Amino acid sequence: MTKNILLINSGEEKMKLLFDLFSELSQKEYCFYLLSSKKPLFEQFQEKKWSAKKINLGPTIKNKLYLFIFILLLPWLYCKLLIILLNYKFSKKITTIILFNWSEKILATPLAKIIGLKIIWIENPNCRYKQLKIKNFYKLLANFATLVVFNNDNKTQLKNFGFKEKNILLIHPAIKFNLYQENIFNNLAQTNGKNFHNKYFTIGTIANFKQKQKIETLLQAIKICLPVVPNLQLIIVGNSLERKSLSWLAKKMEIDSLVWFIDEQTQIKKWLDSFNVYIVTAELPELEDYYNILGAMASSLPIIGPLNVGLEEIILENKTGSLIASGNSEILANQIIKLHEDKKLCQQLGVNGRERIQQLFTLDKIVDRFDALL
Repeated sequence: MTKNILLINSGEEKMKLLFDLFSELSQKEYCFYLLSSKKPLFEQFQEKKWSAKKINLGPTIKNKLYLFIFILLLPWLYCKLLIILLNYKFSKKITTIILFNWSEKILATPLAKIIGLKIIWIENPNCRYKQLKIKNFYKLLANFATLVVFNNDNKTQLKNFGFKEKNILLIHPAIKFNLYQENIFNNLAQTNGKNFHNKYFTIGTIANFKQKQKIETLLQAIKICLPVVPNLQLIIVGNSLERKSLSWLAKKMEIDSLVWFIDEQTQIKKWLDSFNVYIVTAELPELEDYYNILGAMASSLPIIGPLNVGLEEIILENKTGSLIASGNSEILANQIIKLHEDKKLCQQLGVNGRERIQQLFTLDKIVDRFDALL
């Protein structure tokens, strides 16, 4: 029997990790419907020819004025959303609702509870719980939902802020490992790229510029490395409104000939295959960053990432990479130099990372957990 699930999303994140999950679940007699106020997930649903409709969930809460306007609109938003949810419940036979961001959690949770829908909250790893608006009401509504977190750090934060542990479910992030398996075409590409890799030691990152990044720290680290690693180059993949200022900064630091800014690509793997080391530049990684980190590890790359932001369960110190203090260009430079000088270590960290992904972070594991939850 088909299980019908409604997703409501007001965020701009692409959520490739979760979309892959939904795609796999759709093969198990799950049917997904989407209400979204932003493009990325909406467009992904349209490409799949899944049901997707736009919805207005009120203003984005940028400051106290927007929060005040949101609160004023609450009666109208609640009435409108109640009609929509009732329609989905009875016409589409919806049994479960999945909510991703603050606005839809505040709006849809009490209504879903009243009309008897199962409620699941997706807790993004980069959520700053200290900064939550109307926190007490948010915590009250959390009692009616299962809160899915993707690392122990988030789980601990929720418990420390008074959320009930029985409502928190830890599910580790995962990827389609088969997308990163070696085949004849990969081997051919690697063979053709041998001269390239011998010529350059390539540091790479995939950056989401909508959140605060440590790109400047990375540029400074590259500058520090140059006397020791003259064949160094940096590739930064991702659409960036800050591209001009970052290009200017690289030029000012006299490393612009070594730094490449690449527009975001749909086929990320080809860029991962050109890297020697992967750097996590997000100050507080979100799900999209987790997706890229797992992909880099599956591509046999050693990872250098920030310490104390929840990555400890994925990146093991001196086994699959290293976690360092965020914003310290000298420490980052030392790690890059270490990997350049010890090629065997660099290679072994990559091999260990790939094995770790294959053992613990493959999509079938997260599919089974969500299947049991839904």
